[in-house]
Amino acid sequence: MRTNQAAVCLSFDFDALSIWIGTPFGPSGPSALSRGEFGARVGLPRILELLEREGIPATFFIPGHTIDSFPDACAEIVDRGHEIGHHGYMHESPANLTADEERRVLERGIACIERLTGHPPVGYRSPGWELSDASVGLFLEYGL
Repeated sequence: MRTNQAAVCLSFDFDALSIWIGTPFGPSGPSALSRGEFGARVGLPRILELLEREGIPATFFIPGHTIDSFPDACAEIVDRGHEIGHHGYMHESPANLTADEERRVLERGIACIERLTGHPPVGYRSPGWELSDASVGLFLEYGL
């Protein structure tokens, strides 16, 4: 007997505060920062419960700043068996960085992920939806 099963691939950007204080996306006042706090303290637990209830593994692309700011929330993601991917340190767009700056951001984010998971990331999602001329070479160099 054949059963129909759906396949799904889910990924999330867990930016928290970094998107408001590390990028030109918008204001960094109390209202904007409260959105980052809400995501970390209310939104993330709801998503993790849904994924667990439905038995769905996911990938969370997390800036290093979020790992540093919300270590327990990030550890919960790992403890529940989800993958962690690189998403900058302070949600910096590589298109706005020099090659040396981009290298430093990659290294800083990798260090945060290694501290959290015990191994380097293999996935990367650009925080600014763009890459620089140096990005692909750096990804190859760092195993992303």
